[in-house]
Amino acid sequence: MNKRNTTAAILVAVFFSSSVYAAAPISDATVSTASNAELLKRMDELTRVMTIRNKMQIRFQSQLDQLGQEINQIKGSIEVFNNQLEQIEDRQRNLYQMLDNRQQNSSTTPTSSDSNQVSGDGTDKSAYQSAVNLVLNDKQYQQAITAFEAFVIDHPKSSYVPNAQYWLGQLLYKEKKRDEAKTAFLVVTEKYPESNKRADALLKIGIIDEYSGAIDSAKSFYQKTIAEYPSSSAASLADKRLKAL
Repeated sequence: MNKRNTTAAILVAVFFSSSVYAAAPISDATVSTASNAELLKRMDELTRVMTIRNKMQIRFQSQLDQLGQEINQIKGSIEVFNNQLEQIEDRQRNLYQMLDNRQQNSSTTPTSSDSNQVSGDGTDKSAYQSAVNLVLNDKQYQQAITAFEAFVIDHPKSSYVPNAQYWLGQLLYKEKKRDEAKTAFLVVTEKYPESNKRADALLKIGIIDEYSGAIDSAKSFYQKTIAEYPSSSAASLADKRLKAL
């Protein structure tokens, strides 16, 4: 009896063991197929992402190339503008030198009526010319500002003071010190009505006011330039700026 029970138990164990091992290959195949499908799905997603990224990189590179071309064009335009500006400044300096030379050549020994306008120590001409040379020859603009400021203090009665004040205005304006430049130009217009720099000084004050947003004041100085010096180049420029406002 015990032998029969033992045999039956062995048969049952063998049956269940066979069932388990028979099912295993089917389960592994299902898992493997699912894993492959998931892997393919991920690879497709990665491919799609890489394609999008490559397209974006190509587009960004194209935009960068275009931006680089535009920057090069701007640089070229700036170089041309700087060259033109330098040429204008050179012509302007030459013109000022010619005007100063003409004024110096036309100067005569002061009479009793104008002796209060010319310094009596004889050093004003050389001091003035030294300051002008700092601008025209050396292009030392900061030093020139100091030299002209010293000149108007040391030679307050010199006939070159109006020119020195105008130079100060020009140099200060070049250094973007517009309020100080306006003050220098105002000295020319108010204290030296006979100066040949007065028309230009009036124009420059108008320009400074225009840039500062004081449009009404700018218009007033432009109109004054036109009214008082109708045949001057300053009046022509003032008329153009006035019409543009």
